[in-house]
Amino acid sequence: MASLTVFEPLFQELRIRKVLQHMPRGGVLVDVGCDQPQVFIDRVRKTMKRCIGIDEVVKPHVYENVRILQQHLGKKIDIPKASADVVTMMAVLEHMKYPDDILKESARILRPGGMLLVTVPSPASKPFLEIFARIGVVRKEMIEQHENYFTPDRLRSLCKKAGFRSCTVELFEKGCNTFLKAVR
Repeated sequence: MASLTVFEPLFQELRIRKVLQHMPRGGVLVDVGCDQPQVFIDRVRKTMKRCIGIDEVVKPHVYENVRILQQHLGKKIDIPKASADVVTMMAVLEHMKYPDDILKESARILRPGGMLLVTVPSPASKPFLEIFARIGVVRKEMIEQHENYFTPDRLRSLCKKAGFRSCTVELFEKGCNTFLKAVR
């Protein structure tokens, strides 16, 4: 469907731009839900020491300073404790059945002072996304897989419970998306 080639990459680019504003240089990146191709990792890999992408739908492979791992993203992230400087999740957390566990795991794999950068659709976007899915502007199966639509207060609460020492949440894209930055 031609519309998919126009809208989904546009939405992805808007999320990437938001996260890029907060990305540190150097260190180890873990991109949870990296997808294939791993667009975000390929954008930042030259500025990072190492990049690890994790997703259920990828074929494991290694190139340059990038390692792509296939993992089920339920309650655990199979990365050693305190081994990452930044963890990213763009349009991923809303698909998780156990988002609180994934946020705890993100805190576990981050080094002290490490950052978690997340984008999720806001509750206000739900009716729009459902309409877009119905008319074929976005993939229907992706919208149907949404388990959660997070309010800023819920995200802050989950981050606090996960052990992050600071957490900022802001809306972007006219209130349709939410950006979270948490520091361990």
